[in-house]
Amino acid sequence: MPGKLRRILLSAFFLGCGQIWANPVWISLFNNSQVQNVALTAYAGPVTAFGDGKLFTIAKGQAVNVVLNGEKLVAANTDSLIGVFEQLTIIADTGSIIRIRPVLPLTASRNYEATVSLSADIGRIRMINQLEERSYLAGVIEAETGTGRSEEFYKAVAVICRTYLYGHANRHESEGFHLCDETHCQSYRGKSRNDARIPAAVEATGDTVIVDNDSLPILAAYHANCGGETESAKNAWQIDMPYLVPVSDPYCSAFSNARWKKTISIDEWIQYLIKNGFKINPAVVTDFSFRPDRRTPNYKVNTFVLPFKQIRNDWNLRSAFFDVSLEDGKIQLDGHGYGHGVGLCQEGAMEMGKRGYKYEEIIRFYYRNVKLVPASKIQAQIPNL
Repeated sequence: MPGKLRRILLSAFFLGCGQIWANPVWISLFNNSQVQNVALTAYAGPVTAFGDGKLFTIAKGQAVNVVLNGEKLVAANTDSLIGVFEQLTIIADTGSIIRIRPVLPLTASRNYEATVSLSADIGRIRMINQLEERSYLAGVIEAETGTGRSEEFYKAVAVICRTYLYGHANRHESEGFHLCDETHCQSYRGKSRNDARIPAAVEATGDTVIVDNDSLPILAAYHANCGGETESAKNAWQIDMPYLVPVSDPYCSAFSNARWKKTISIDEWIQYLIKNGFKINPAVVTDFSFRPDRRTPNYKVNTFVLPFKQIRNDWNLRSAFFDVSLEDGKIQLDGHGYGHGVGLCQEGAMEMGKRGYKYEEIIRFYYRNVKLVPASKIQAQIPNL
């Protein structure tokens, strides 16, 4: 093995040194897309590539096109064919960035640091970003919450995203990576680049995670806006977790996501209810209105019951927290919040940060009866792939 190639491989292997574990986090990129053609550009500096024993450099600003051909990857630049590979690994040199733009299907480009490996995977190009925990978390925070927020809010989210990472790092282990970049893991759109407070928040919180009374990482759920009251895990997912209970939240009410409306014709609503088992009884006066005082799992009409969660999914609503009323011959849904409502309310937490609350206070407000501890104290580990 050539000396330089050996050094590159060792560098990639020990990428995560200085973290709690010595291994990088492996994140599957464009995970839900059948990418068959992708352009790789060396952005801000050169990158090094190797595959099947061949080593080459992609100069700053240069692009390489990689096309899936059966079980192989065909790499070429504008001048010539570079090679045919089973696997291709790209490493961003110091200060460099790997810009990835799927061409088929066409997708907006994203920037990545550290290492990206490409391989054929049943009709698609599988791309895995191998990078340090802190860099991954910064990317997640920016993708999930955006920029321009308060320092304490970012610290709270850093701890939450780190807790999620530790608690779910084996989620895709059988597929050869830890997490994917989609929302059911955590949204990750590459390198954080627009707000220096984000990586600073990751650094400032060290290796802090949130644990329950059994010293296990909690299910650190979060959502956009709770509409004034968070939801329990029991109501949302039929899982009883003592730290994910309803919390009255006065902080998110001024945001636009706190309220929404939808109007449905009475005929559509009746047909929808009948489809789900509601029986019209001419002898009984039917009042379709239902205004619960707080979050409740079910909509009720006479003796008929239908889960709010099902109604939300069937009508593509912002949340499962809404009142139902009959106004001018139409059904009016007056909704509260955006998302499943469990755990931390992002917009409420943003407001708490603006008002001067510390990140520990924000976390303990939304997650009850929890402890903030160093991950090293609970021997949390990322599986070695």
